[in-house]
Amino acid sequence: MVTPVPPKRLKMAQVFNDYSGVDERYAGYQKVDDQSVLYRRYLQLDGSRKPGLLQVFDFSTFQMTTLFEGKGGSSGEYAVAMQITPFSQIENSQSIRDAHQALTDLGGSPPALDTVLNFGMKLEKDVSVRNGPVKFRDPGLNG
Repeated sequence: MVTPVPPKRLKMAQVFNDYSGVDERYAGYQKVDDQSVLYRRYLQLDGSRKPGLLQVFDFSTFQMTTLFEGKGGSSGEYAVAMQITPFSQIENSQSIRDAHQALTDLGGSPPALDTVLNFGMKLEKDVSVRNGPVKFRDPGLNG
């Protein structure tokens, strides 16, 4: 059972497709499609706001893709790093809750929050199984 969290005001991006550089209007949540939302923020590193962090929450695959772009090394060239993290491996579920709320507020239709947060199953202790391996049903696929 998921404890209800009161909705909070989330920052939504003011501009999406007309990208022309670092601009706070691009920061915040942006709907990608009915099942995905992007969160963009700029980081204050070396006195510059140029490095950016993008997180794409995909509620159809229950995964978050994180992209970081910024200057790399002493050459000053730009570098990009990417990491894909299943929702079940995100320790603090608040980021998932916020992304779910943002996507819903932006007109998307993600699965119910209970389904999303209970997708990954964690076993707290050893479980004995008598009749072979345990098979789990994927709630994101075929109901």
